Amino acid sequence: MITQSKWVIEDDAGNQIIRTSTIKPRIDYAVQIVDKALEILSQRRLDLDRSNLELYKEKEKDNKTMKILENQVKSELEISYAIESLRQVRRSLDSVVGLGNVSTVLSPTISIVRTIRAKMLLSMPVLDFQLGELSLLLGGVIIDAAHLASSNLDFRRANEASTVLLDEAKLIADSKIYKQFPNLDFQ
Repeated sequence: MITQSKWVIEDDAGNQIIRTSTIKPRIDYAVQIVDKALEILSQRRLDLDRSNLELYKEKEKDNKTMKILENQVKSELEISYAIESLRQVRRSLDSVVGLGNVSTVLSPTISIVRTIRAKMLLSMPVLDFQLGELSLLLGGVIIDAAHLASSNLDFRRANEASTVLLDEAKLIADSKIYKQFPNLDFQ
């Protein structure tokens, strides 16, 4: 008879990594989730971009075509914002160098992931589970790392940092879309 660990719920590799006691495998798994989400978002943005450029190049633009174009460009803008935000999360994950800086480097990422999850729920529901899993995973890693390193968590500072990172992501996304479609009104 083979006994199974109480920490392993299924044979799924993801569940095994989430419940493992060491931090490094969980950070690596978080990187995989972010990369997969970025791949899905990038593909969707590429599809929207092609469609939007075709609509934008049409000589005869009636009100219906313009309305469709404006809605699709707004969707592309939201996806671009999500991509840039998740890139910020990916950079944070890459900048972890030791147990001591895990909580300070990664604590802003939870707010970023939750914000993106909420924004993408209606337009990209396929990402909801992955982003929820990423949020829980990052929270567990941060708490465990802070506990092991006897660190204090400063959520005010983390929220301020996440606001700055989200603002940077929005600025980058807006800049890219506004350059591509300079004659459209985004209000």
